Amino acid sequence: MDDQILIIDDDDLLPPQERQAGWKVMIVDDEPEVHRITKITLSKFEFDNKPIDFLHAYSAAEAKALLATTPDVALLLLDVVMEADHAGLEVVKFVRDELQNKMVRIVLRTGQPGQAPEDDVVTNYDINDYKDKTELTSQKLRTLLRASLRSYRDIRTLESNRQGLEKVIEASKGIFEQRALRQFVEGAQTQLSALLNLEESQIYDVKHLAYEVRDQVLEPLLSDEPVLRLSEAPAILRHAMSKETNVYDGNQMVLYCQNARHHLLFHIETTRPLNQMDTGLLSLFTENIIVALENIRLNEVIGDNQREIIYRIGELVETRSKESGLHVKRVALYTELFCQLLGMNEERCELIKRASPLHDIGKVGIPDAILHKPGKLTPEEWEIMKTHAQLGQDMLSGSDLALFQIGATIAGSHHEKWNGSGYPRGLSGDAIPLEGRIVALADVFDALGSDRCYKQAWPLDRVLELIEAERGQHFDPQLVTLMLANLDKFLDIREQHKDIYVGEH
Repeated sequence: MDDQILIIDDDDLLPPQERQAGWKVMIVDDEPEVHRITKITLSKFEFDNKPIDFLHAYSAAEAKALLATTPDVALLLLDVVMEADHAGLEVVKFVRDELQNKMVRIVLRTGQPGQAPEDDVVTNYDINDYKDKTELTSQKLRTLLRASLRSYRDIRTLESNRQGLEKVIEASKGIFEQRALRQFVEGAQTQLSALLNLEESQIYDVKHLAYEVRDQVLEPLLSDEPVLRLSEAPAILRHAMSKETNVYDGNQMVLYCQNARHHLLFHIETTRPLNQMDTGLLSLFTENIIVALENIRLNEVIGDNQREIIYRIGELVETRSKESGLHVKRVALYTELFCQLLGMNEERCELIKRASPLHDIGKVGIPDAILHKPGKLTPEEWEIMKTHAQLGQDMLSGSDLALFQIGATIAGSHHEKWNGSGYPRGLSGDAIPLEGRIVALADVFDALGSDRCYKQAWPLDRVLELIEAERGQHFDPQLVTLMLANLDKFLDIREQHKDIYVGEH
């Protein structure tokens, strides 16, 4: 056996999963003895309770290859003269210029200072220290490592915070783009998962639930979890509710968000404890979530006001026609159901539903003598009555609001017929806007089944017989098929919103 010292590191005896990851220090030197002595000297060294993980390269070429695949090297102890007189300096240029790695600390160690004068090297190369090998005693080497690793740690912390703030900004942008509560919650959960996966604070297998608080009951959003009574909820949720603030507890957290309309809790469980940077970024993100939630509330208030105004306008038109205002609500609900059956997204369904009560707004321009006539209209009167479709479209056209734009389309096309015999433009088939085709069937279905000043409600079987007969003539065949296949849903709407004939008998 030779006289070389055999060093057994305690960490080498631990199972791989229990060994703590250390600071990566790369020794680049063509003398094996330098590697051996450096490792022996620093074998028990720790900084911030983390050991050293040594990487070894014996030439500039080896160092470049290893550095290209190991971006998280903290310190590079680099010899200048190896396979060439300035091999070490080429490694410095490679790291800083090609790899664009500005964080790794680089200390040049040379036994031939005349080959690379200190002033020239420090001036022309992005290094952090320059040492003659003869001056690096054991104590000075430890001091050098502490200073270098402290600098690297602080730079990485600043970089992680910068990345975290960028993620908060990007995540907040995604949240602020949402206009409906469901999309808001989906977006918040997605962005929270992205935000927690920072390079320095990876959190894998993030599990999160979102709840809306209603009268001491927690209703899960976007999941099939059962409703929770607050008194039976996990302690961390009750704590957040009692303190009305975020709660961070080990590997769990609850984000608390409340405004005048919505009261939300985001419960997140991770596989490791949250660190200070995680909680700081999450607190900042929560502030943005609350602002975004307030935007959702304001959008909902605007939507509620728009819906109320539209219904009132529709009711005004129907009242002028001596028909119940519930007609417009039923047509709106039938329209929404059609949109859902056609697979439209929630936002589109809601927009068309809101616009549908405007379908007959042009009737405000029809003389009362014609509008209220109990008997059959003369050909001349019928021509005047038909103008209400174009009048309605003209009244709503030119608005920047999507609601009125769709309303204009519906008003101007809901009397067109699939076979081209409708009015005002005689459009046929798919040339008729889909919104108009939907409201056409919804309007006729409700009108036939309701009392009007000029008729009594038809029985259901007669209504269905006519609709089937008009498949491909008056009505879009696909819509007729959808209605008949889901008739119970349409009848439920009619039953829930029944009205009483208010005309003269």
